[in-house]
Amino acid sequence: MENNTDHTEQNNCAPLSVQDVDVDFLPIVYEIIRSVERDLHDNSAKVRESQDCSQKVLELQKKFDAARAQILRLPGIDYNKQDQLKQFEILRTQLKLKRELLQKYRNNMCPF
Repeated sequence: MENNTDHTEQNNCAPLSVQDVDVDFLPIVYEIIRSVERDLHDNSAKVRESQDCSQKVLELQKKFDAARAQILRLPGIDYNKQDQLKQFEILRTQLKLKRELLQKYRNNMCPF
């Protein structure tokens, strides 16, 4: 039992990729708008629809909270713009040097 909680805690702290972040809010927003636009004449139907709409808004809020938590787990999210640009330049310089080395080795190799 203890291993299961450790495993879920590791999943909650493990970094995610951008593709793993669940930001599919449009279906819920669409349902909320649809429920608000309905013109109901019966008071009991209005109350029920109002409760359904409130549930959908709460569901949307939970989805926002989950997305925020997932975004905080993305690698590099804690870097500011200057740090990101500096890291980008470092990686660009490394790529340039590695390309130059590859070109140098290609030119110096004997054809078989």
